[in-house]
Amino acid sequence: MSELRDTLLARLSEAYTAYFDVEPVQDGSPLKALCAYHSRGSQYVLIKKAELWAAETHEYLYLYSLPRLDFTSLVELQARTLEDGMPRIRPHSQHMCTYLSAVVLCDQADPDALAQLQKLKKHRDFKLSLHGWMEFRIAAVDLSTGEITVNRAGRAIQKDLKRLTGSIISAYHLGEEKTQ
Repeated sequence: MSELRDTLLARLSEAYTAYFDVEPVQDGSPLKALCAYHSRGSQYVLIKKAELWAAETHEYLYLYSLPRLDFTSLVELQARTLEDGMPRIRPHSQHMCTYLSAVVLCDQADPDALAQLQKLKKHRDFKLSLHGWMEFRIAAVDLSTGEITVNRAGRAIQKDLKRLTGSIISAYHLGEEKTQ
């Protein structure tokens, strides 16, 4: 694994621990960490038993690291995220939404794979949205260029990724230019 990917993986894992339960994965696959976030908001009158409404939001973020992102690995990452994440969703009357997010750190990415990544989408409503919905989000950080590519639903995580990775990638590329 490249030094830059190691550094970014550690930085993202550390940053995500503020809001997520981060569980490292060491099974020899590109999946390096599974991060889980759970939130519940409710409104009640005088006592908690007199609840007017409640809404639960969940996110399962899969942090991947691999040398090269190509079409085949992109399909595998999406499949693994959905196969692992879908059984974790427990729709019920207070469930609002669950996000299944994949963040991919790669040294290089094929332009065709990035173009396909932008088109990926998976949305599922549970009981006509009365029991919430699920949205698949994906973002790839190409370390060779510093570009972050996301699908339409992944725009929400793009800003955070730029903030968390931008300075490290820029410093790395500046250091690379000085040594040449």
